[in-house]
Amino acid sequence: MSANFNCKPCKRDFKAEEGLQRHLQDSARHRGQRCEACNRSFATVKSLQQHIRDSPAHDNPTAPANKESTTNTTTITTTATDTPLDKFFLSFPSFAYNPSLSPTTSYGLLRKHMGWPKDSAKGGRARERYNDALVDEINVWFGSEHDLRSWHTLCRAIGIQEVPHTIDECAKVVRKTHVNIVDLIQWGRGGGSEDASVRVFESFKALRRYTLRTRKFFPRNKVANKQGETNVVLRHLLRRFFFGAGWKRGGR
Repeated sequence: MSANFNCKPCKRDFKAEEGLQRHLQDSARHRGQRCEACNRSFATVKSLQQHIRDSPAHDNPTAPANKESTTNTTTITTTATDTPLDKFFLSFPSFAYNPSLSPTTSYGLLRKHMGWPKDSAKGGRARERYNDALVDEINVWFGSEHDLRSWHTLCRAIGIQEVPHTIDECAKVVRKTHVNIVDLIQWGRGGGSEDASVRVFESFKALRRYTLRTRKFFPRNKVANKQGETNVVLRHLLRRFFFGAGWKRGGR
């Protein structure tokens, strides 16, 4: 099986996102290519600049980003609050939270750290809060279906090289795409780099197998309660799970 995580500038493949993140953080080639406000590393300065320009996390009309550039270093200073997932994991003070890991990995580590039995009441309440945070998080990184910029962000996330110029054209390109929603969240949390797009599957069945194997479940039952239908991802990608044949795992 081919590697899922790739650093194009270094021509290196990684079997896990943890390995890629460590490489981006530790490699001398990537020093300075980091958004300190989001605690994210990037493969190239161009990717970092694109993250600052396009990420909804940096939409702050009262405190615009302050960018300082040198020959090999780009430093971004901005006022940013923790994301919903960050706030959830940081609400457990004894847990050593690493924001570079995927939400699924972090939640598994949290469960192990807290020692929650499978059907415990505390674990169940935590799972509900975690699911709420996942839904809120998708709205941090991907905006409304009525916003062309949201479509362009989604197109880059799924590796579309020639980004269409209209919403209708974007919708046509995205319509038949099969991607994992938690992977999209992690792509956004990783800075939205064009050098590392989300894995796209050839069929719904392939996506389902991957989701079951990795347990990267997104709480579809929370979407109606959150009125997330206008979000470009939830509106046009999550609904495949509602109507896809054989998808019977409630709330996932």
